[in-house]
Amino acid sequence: MNVKYRKEEGAITSLWKVGDKEYWVLVFIGDDWVAVRATILRKDKVPQSVDFFKQLLKAHYSLAEVRYDMDEEGNIGSSKTIPATGLNQDIFSSEFNSIVFAIDYFRQEIASRFEIKL
Repeated sequence: MNVKYRKEEGAITSLWKVGDKEYWVLVFIGDDWVAVRATILRKDKVPQSVDFFKQLLKAHYSLAEVRYDMDEEGNIGSSKTIPATGLNQDIFSSEFNSIVFAIDYFRQEIASRFEIKL
């Protein structure tokens, strides 16, 4: 698994190839929480369509462990927050992998449906 990563203060970032594109997955480490996030689609490519947002909400609802969101700048992403209490490798792995799965699902099912070029 040839994953590039770098450590910064309070965060670890890793670069994952999903399909034909690379995505940075960020892990923020706090005292009480660990947050994992990836930006999937920059705001300038987000369709201003009710149907697009309906598809995101349907996927958010129907797919276990997948959560789509929009950051304060308007970028679409996927994120998870995990309480530090009780955190173990299995839990972290499951939550982290759900971010990578969310990227792939978005790419294959949502972006293709709305002809979004990633």
